[in-house]
Amino acid sequence: MAKIKSKKTIEKEMDGIWAKKVFERDGHKCQVCMKILEGRNKHPHHVLPRQLKGLRWDVNNGITLCYYHHKIGIYSPHQNAIWFFGWMNENKPQQLKYCIEKLKSIKQEI
Repeated sequence: MAKIKSKKTIEKEMDGIWAKKVFERDGHKCQVCMKILEGRNKHPHHVLPRQLKGLRWDVNNGITLCYYHHKIGIYSPHQNAIWFFGWMNENKPQQLKYCIEKLKSIKQEI
C-alpha cells in the first residue's frame, strides 16, 4: 500500500519541480550577471511572493539568480526591491508585465 504524502511534502516536491523548470528556462545562468551556476550558488527567486495563490508554481513568476544577486548584494531583490523591480522592467519587461497582469486577476478573485 502506498504511503499518503502530506501537504507539506507535496508542496516541497512542487517547489523543486518549479525551480528545475526556472533553471532550465534560464539556461542555469544568473539573469543579472549571466554567470553559469551550479549547486548551492543557483537560486530560484519568485518575482512576486510565492504566498500569492496561483503564482507559487508559475514558471513565469520565477527567475534564476546567483546567491549574491538573490540574497546579499546591494542589487538583489531581498536587499533592494525597488532596484529589482526597475531591473525587471528594463531587462525582462514581458515577464514583469505577465506577473503584474496575473496579480491583477488574482486580486479580482478575492
